[in-house]
Amino acid sequence: MAVNLNRSNGINPAQEVAGQAAQTGTKLGKWVLVALAISAVTELLLWRTFSRIGIFIPKKETFQTVYAVLTQIGVIVLNFAVVLAVSSLVISMLKLREAGRFGSRGQITVKSRAKGRSWQLTVAAVAIMLVLGFTFIQMALVQNAAVSLALRLAQLVAFIALAADYWQANRPGLNRLFIGLMLAAYVVQILAKLLLDYVARIPGLEGLNSFYLPMLMLGEGAILVNGFILYLVYGGGGKRPIQGLARNWPAFIGAVATAGTFLGLTYLTIAESDIVPILGLYALGYTMQLPLALYVVALFFLAYTVFYNLGHLRQGVVQRASAFGMILIFTGGYLFNISNQYLFALIGLLLLARPEILEDW
Repeated sequence: MAVNLNRSNGINPAQEVAGQAAQTGTKLGKWVLVALAISAVTELLLWRTFSRIGIFIPKKETFQTVYAVLTQIGVIVLNFAVVLAVSSLVISMLKLREAGRFGSRGQITVKSRAKGRSWQLTVAAVAIMLVLGFTFIQMALVQNAAVSLALRLAQLVAFIALAADYWQANRPGLNRLFIGLMLAAYVVQILAKLLLDYVARIPGLEGLNSFYLPMLMLGEGAILVNGFILYLVYGGGGKRPIQGLARNWPAFIGAVATAGTFLGLTYLTIAESDIVPILGLYALGYTMQLPLALYVVALFFLAYTVFYNLGHLRQGVVQRASAFGMILIFTGGYLFNISNQYLFALIGLLLLARPEILEDW
C-alpha cells in the first residue's frame, strides 16, 4: 500500500508545489527588476541621450561607425527594457494578488498593512492592466487619437491610485509631501498634454495653448523641489540633513560625481546652445527653462539617495524599494515621450507604495 510521506510532517503536496513556484517567482522577479534597472540606465544613456547628439560627433568614418553601433545597441536595449518592464509589472501584480492585497476591505495602517487589503491598490492594478493593453493597441495602430486618450486617462488613474495607496500607508508629513509633489508633477504634465492635444483643438479654445508650457514648468518645479524632500525621506537625511551627508561619504562622492558630470557637460557644450535643452527634453522630458542650479541640486540629492540605498540593500525592503524605485522613476523622466518611460515610472511608484514586493530577496 502506498504511503503518503508528506502527511507525517503536515506538508500538503499541493502546498509544497505552490511554495516552490512562489520561490521561483520571487527569484525571477528579483532578476527581472535588476535587469530592468540596468537596461533602463543603459537605454537612457545610449538611446535617449547618445543618439540625440549625433550632429555634434565628428564626421570621420571611425566616429560615425562607433555612433551607429552604439545607437543600434541602444535600440535593442530599448526593446528589451520594454519587455522587462511589462514582465516586472505582471510579476508584481501576481505577487500582490497571491499575498491577498487586492480588495475593498482591510486595515490600512502601517502596522497592519502587511495583512490588509487596499481598494486603492486594486484600482491601480486595473488601471495598470489597462495601460498595458492600450500600449499594445497603440503600438499596433501606430497612432490613434482615441486610444491615446484612453491610455493617458488610464495613466492618470494609475498614478493617482498608487499615490493614494502610498498616502494611506505613510503617516509622516514629509512622506506625504513627497508623494504629493510627485503626483502633482505627473498629473500636471498629463493634463497639459490632454489640453494641448484635445481641448485646445476645439474651435474657439485655441488660446488655451498658451497654458501648456506654464503647466509643464509648474510640474517640473515640483519635481525639482522634491529632490531635496526625497533625500530627507529616503536618503538618511532625517532631522539632520547636513550630518547625514557627512556620515555617508560614498554616497556623497557618487552624488558629487554625477552632478559634476552633468554640470561639466553643460558648460562644455555651452557653445552649442541647443544641446542641453535637446538632451533635457528628449532624454527625460524636462523643458530646462528653470534656473540651471535647481536641476543640479535636484540631481545631486537624487543621486545621493540612490547611492545611499544601494549601499544599504541588505537592511530591508524600504531600502531596496527606494534604490530601484528611484532609478526607474528617474529614467522614466517627466514627460513620457516613449512608452517605456511611463512603464518605468509606474513600476518605480509601485515599488515605493508596496515595498513588500521585494520582501523575499
